[in-house]
Amino acid sequence: MNDDPEKHPGSFLRPGTKVRYDGLEEGGPEFGIVIYCWHNDEIAGYDCYVAFFGDEFPTERPKQFPYILRYAATSLQTINE
Repeated sequence: MNDDPEKHPGSFLRPGTKVRYDGLEEGGPEFGIVIYCWHNDEIAGYDCYVAFFGDEFPTERPKQFPYILRYAATSLQTINE
């Protein structure tokens, strides 16, 4: 694994970036925060671990822990606040 965005052009997402995943077949989008992003030679792009909170970001400390999923960076939309 390689997490140096200078060596690989593409969709590197910095840890802490808020993202939305719209690729669900059922339900609405899911919202999360990038935990780690690295270049994956097998897909010739960036993979990310994302802590997802569900269909919205919590406004205060969440009652449940987020769930961690892995997605290609190109399948995630960044959220600008």
